[in-house]
Amino acid sequence: MRKALIVLVAVAVVSLPAALFADGSGSAFGTLATAPAVGQGVGQFGVGLGLGSGVDSFTGTFRYGVSTYSDFSIKLGLSDPGGNTDTKFTIGADYKWQFWNLGPETTNPFDFSVGPMFEFASYENFSILQFGGFLLGSYPIAMGNNSTLSPYGRFNVRVESIKWDNIFFKDDKSNLELGLTVGTAWLMTPSVTLLGELQFDGNDGIFLGVNFDVM
Repeated sequence: MRKALIVLVAVAVVSLPAALFADGSGSAFGTLATAPAVGQGVGQFGVGLGLGSGVDSFTGTFRYGVSTYSDFSIKLGLSDPGGNTDTKFTIGADYKWQFWNLGPETTNPFDFSVGPMFEFASYENFSILQFGGFLLGSYPIAMGNNSTLSPYGRFNVRVESIKWDNIFFKDDKSNLELGLTVGTAWLMTPSVTLLGELQFDGNDGIFLGVNFDVM
């Protein structure tokens, strides 16, 4: 356990300076997931609330396990960038492959997964397209009441393309951005998980969520 926590802290310390200086738009969905795949044939529905420096959001996610160590998610949300811009729909998706599995049969220090990510939002005068990849690590800690606490961290590298289109200004720009999320998941029951996290990726803020196994 100590080794896993040291590794997670080291990743956060190395990644945080770059993430704090990121000036991108950032994610409206956050992470709200731990590294392990949900399990083959398992369906999971989640709802999330994001209070960010760039946008506030309310989101829904459906995640499905395609194998023991991989799953994908489809995301839909409402995001509000503030100002005079109305709340609009945001869509996203990711694919997660768990290549480290913590267990008695392995020597891996924690659960670790990798995968691609995608987000798109179109507002009144501009649109934002993001795509890239992430590394996600977590470590489960068994509690005395048969629940589990899992601290987790995600580091992502992505390309953000912003298109401005109004009567005064038209422009397109694409930048490489970095992001970091650190949080904790509480597995209350075998099918219900509460999550809370801090995000540093341009849309810095607090994200809260709950995931339910529905299949």
